[in-house]
Formats: sequence, structure tokens, C-alpha cells
Amino acid sequence: GRRYAAHGPAAPWLWDLPLINLYSVDIIGFMYDVPFVATPEVVVRRMLQLARVRPGEVLYDLGSGDGRIVIAAAKEFGARAFGVEIRKDLYEQSTARIKDLGLSDKAAIINASFYEVPLTDADVITMYLLTTVNERLKPKLEKELRPATRVVTHDFEVPGWRPVVVEEVYEEWRSHKLYLYKIPGKEIPIPGKVRAVEDRWLGQVAQHIDGAASLEEIATKLGVTIRQVREALEELRKLGVVEEVKIIK
Repeated sequence: GRRYAAHGPAAPWLWDLPLINLYSVDIIGFMYDVPFVATPEVVVRRMLQLARVRPGEVLYDLGSGDGRIVIAAAKEFGARAFGVEIRKDLYEQSTARIKDLGLSDKAAIINASFYEVPLTDADVITMYLLTTVNERLKPKLEKELRPATRVVTHDFEVPGWRPVVVEEVYEEWRSHKLYLYKIPGKEIPIPGKVRAVEDRWLGQVAQHIDGAASLEEIATKLGVTIRQVREALEELRKLGVVEEVKIIK
């Protein structure tokens, strides 16, 4: 069988995965979908800025290499960052780096194929893959990612998706093209029968629940992240203030 491995903050689905070993390639770099090419640091930071990564959000870097995007997301942007890297040597190198930097509570590398790791809890996805690989990943991303999830790709676009932003970043002797995408659709909380809420924060969220406003719209009005609103809605659902959250894609 295969085994997933991760060190650091546990993604909630990790304990439910089958035991599998995904590292079975003997020739480094040639039998993987994408060869390892490090993203320049200036591009790393611009990718995270473009995605507007905020503290507490969950980021997955697919094909995380030496872990530099994961480390920057956790250290500089306050995200809970997960890298997915199939190469054992890069997994071990980046995991050791995270430990040395004291970031093990906020960052982790998963030694696995990104085709098989669930991404349903992601707020942001970053990728430096080939266009053909992006195309193969597209059905998985469309199926698993929630509306308004941001996807940033470096140099290679996702065929068939329309980017929100296309930006050139210049670094030394070459330029890099970044594509920002947003997963279409809406998550709309439906009001329940209960309206009174004692908790101040939950009450602020409840005031905006009318059966029409999306999580993204509520988050924008309150100046918080969609993740914070989603977590509040789970509490409001338990109280009967929210009946359900309808997903429209």
C-alpha cells in the first residue's frame, strides 16, 4: 500500500486516509509530472500578496519543493500552510527546515501525490506546475474547492479558467507571469428559526444572514475572512440560527 506522511498541524482528514507509500520512483526528477524548479523569493511573496493570504487561513502549495512558499505563508502571513510534495528528499529537506524555524505548529509538508490529497478545507492554493498538469488537476480543484477559494499559478495557466488578475513579476534576468483565479459560485447561509444570540461576534454574523448574502459578502462587510464567517456559521447552526449553508456553483 501507500502511506501519507506529514509533520506539523494536522489537517483534519489526515487520520482517515489509507496507509500508502507514494515514493516509489528511483530516478529523481525524471519520472515525476513536474521537475523541481525553485520559485524565486520575490515571486513567492508576490504570489501570497496576490492571493491576499490572511492570518488563520489554510493554504496548500501543490508540488511544494523545498517548502519556501509554505514557510513564507506561515512565517510572514500567519497562515496554516501545507505543502504537498511527492519527492522524499524534498519532503525531508523542507520538513527539517520548518522544524528548524520553529514553525511546526503552523506549517507541514505532506509526502504524497497532490492528485490524492483532499483540498476541501483550502482557502488558497498555490501552484508552479506545467499547463498539462494544471489541466489534469482542474477537475479535482473544481470538485473540491469551495466558492471564492483563491488559486495562484506561476507561469502556467489553468486551461479553460478565466483569471481575475494576470501579473508580470520581474526578477533579475527574467520575468514571471502570475495568474490569480477565484473559484466561482456562492455559499449562502439560510436562516433558521432562532434569531436571538447572546455572543457578540456571532450576533454580528447573524445580522447579515438573510438567505441571499453569501459568505464572501458577509466576510467583506465585517472585514474578516471567509473562514472566520464559516466557523461562526457552524456555531450558529448548532444554535438554530442557521438552517444550512447552500452552495451554488
